[in-house]
Amino acid sequence: MGRIAKEHDDFDVTVRWIPGHEGVHSNEEVDKQAKRAAEGDINNSTRAKLPHFLRHGTLPLSISALIQSQHDSSCQRWIHLWKKSPRYPRTHCLDPNLLKISFIKLTATYPKRLTSLLMSLHTQHVPLNKHFHRLSKSETPSCPHCHQTKEYVHHFLFDCPHYLCECHALSVALGRKATSLPYLLMKENAILHLVSYVNSTKQLKTTFGELSTRPKCQN
Repeated sequence: MGRIAKEHDDFDVTVRWIPGHEGVHSNEEVDKQAKRAAEGDINNSTRAKLPHFLRHGTLPLSISALIQSQHDSSCQRWIHLWKKSPRYPRTHCLDPNLLKISFIKLTATYPKRLTSLLMSLHTQHVPLNKHFHRLSKSETPSCPHCHQTKEYVHHFLFDCPHYLCECHALSVALGRKATSLPYLLMKENAILHLVSYVNSTKQLKTTFGELSTRPKCQN
């Protein structure tokens, strides 16, 4: 540019800054083709179409593309293994996004005890007689208040007459959705009332203590 400026007195340069090449079709097309090429050999040019200096030897690999490829491969392998787990059908019917980014974001600021409770309710591994009986830690799977009904998560949250007042408060706060377990476990406004319910019953206090939805730094 300096040489051209010396040869032409009227030479003028205008520089335009465009954030992220936004709106520039040629640059967007280059980015698109670069992403396709990074996906594998099937989208790459043949050596005969490459410039001469790139036709011989091994082409350099993109570190960022390798990292992304490894990440994608690991995620796909994990999904494949997770779907084979005997726990997959039970958790998937409650929430297909349980172990995905949505659940991680939801619980990011929650105290560990609350996150532990939510995961326990999802997996049905809750300190209730039904679970204790399966572990041979309780002589009976029945509810200690109803005696004839097994103490499942659903019974504890929705059906046990011993917690009628607590259930009523939950119903007043959330309406018909108060009896939807996926809603209680995955909606931030519902979790607030779920915590109040669990604290009021005192049934899980020995394990989880007094629960709070306050951010970790405040609890």
